[in-house]
Amino acid sequence: MRVRGSPVMLIFLLLMASFSLPAAAQPLLGEPKGIELPMKLEVDDLINMTVRETGVVLVKEEVKATATGYLFLKQQYPMAFLFKRFIQIDKSRAELENLTVNFDDVNRRVTASYAAFGMTAKREGKWVLTLEGNAKLTARSGNTLIFTYMYPLPLGGKKTTVVTVHLPAGATDISVTKDEAGFTKIAYRLPSSSAGGGNLVIYAVLAVLVVLLILNVVLRDGLPGLFRRGGAGGGTPESQPQAQETSGPASSQ
Repeated sequence: MRVRGSPVMLIFLLLMASFSLPAAAQPLLGEPKGIELPMKLEVDDLINMTVRETGVVLVKEEVKATATGYLFLKQQYPMAFLFKRFIQIDKSRAELENLTVNFDDVNRRVTASYAAFGMTAKREGKWVLTLEGNAKLTARSGNTLIFTYMYPLPLGGKKTTVVTVHLPAGATDISVTKDEAGFTKIAYRLPSSSAGGGNLVIYAVLAVLVVLLILNVVLRDGLPGLFRRGGAGGGTPESQPQAQETSGPASSQ
């Protein structure tokens, strides 16, 4: 049996059949089959260091990440004390005090703050601050220096660290060098008044002791002249004329 029909009608039926396919069976334009979209694994570590005149470094750190990066971070450090332990190991050259760590899952960030003792040392009249890692100086404004360096992460990701260092207001002769191990060294000088702040306290205590000693002598012996107290070496101004008056008649007899 031979079926007759118009070619236009056949084309129309084929088009209708193609549009009636389920949506899952129709490939989307621009989306190759068998290829997954790449994951964006990025972590930004922002570290703010304020160096006191005594050499103590106050640190505030904020770690921000993409959704995939924050998931990777939480897999590595599922609890706050594990991230705290990581900071202690990373800063093993220094002694940390008042270390706090907080996770903010909503904003995908981790914040930490602490005081570091031992990151600075005084050598040949200059203070030296050591930064670990291959830090590169990218900007400087007065006594504020900004360093950046990057670390690779799995799946082609990266971690970018930005360290902002605020040196004391009186710091001068600032220089940045690297040692043989690749650590960054920030050297600077401080005025003698700032570097010897502890000596001012000693001088103030000595001055108070001297004043107390003088007051003790004055209260015990009195001041010379008009305010001298009576004793074996002399009397009061009122008693001397009386002594002369009584001695006069006795000498005439």
